[in-house]
Amino acid sequence: SSDIFINGPISKKFFLKNKYPGITEYVYFKSKKKISKNPVMLIYNKKLSVSPITTHIDLKSVSKKISRKIIVNNILNIHYFYKKILKINPKIALLGMNPHCESKSSFNEELKIIIPAINDLKKMKVNIKGPFPADTFFLKKNISLFTSVIGMYHDQVLTPFKTIFEFDASNITLGLP
Repeated sequence: SSDIFINGPISKKFFLKNKYPGITEYVYFKSKKKISKNPVMLIYNKKLSVSPITTHIDLKSVSKKISRKIIVNNILNIHYFYKKILKINPKIALLGMNPHCESKSSFNEELKIIIPAINDLKKMKVNIKGPFPADTFFLKKNISLFTSVIGMYHDQVLTPFKTIFEFDASNITLGLP
């Protein structure tokens, strides 16, 4: 028995057969032991890691799938990984959902969900700042100040990360022992 599972490139259509949205969810749901209520995708590089709150879902579904509780849970898993496994006290940046962290709709995710989650995490002694607008966050001067950047959806953090680091990273599924 092993505590480590390494996978190579796969065909999601063939291997996952539409039963799981991605390998993160497949590995998590196939695992018999879990330390979190949901899987957390962490794309890790020694210089910076990124993590989307929602993983492999349509963009139109993101606002329905984020919550204060899920954000807190995911960030606590990332914080635990850095503190207990890597022995680093992480500096975490949380991105907003809307352009410039503003919304003209009656429901503003930054005000109703993201900022309350940040406040909860600060009370738990997590070194977190935000919400930051995603369109200007990934400048060198900003990313040099943080260990990990958390976004609300997959491409919000993976696209700039892969642009900067290409494929020099590991995809780690957190929430498992």
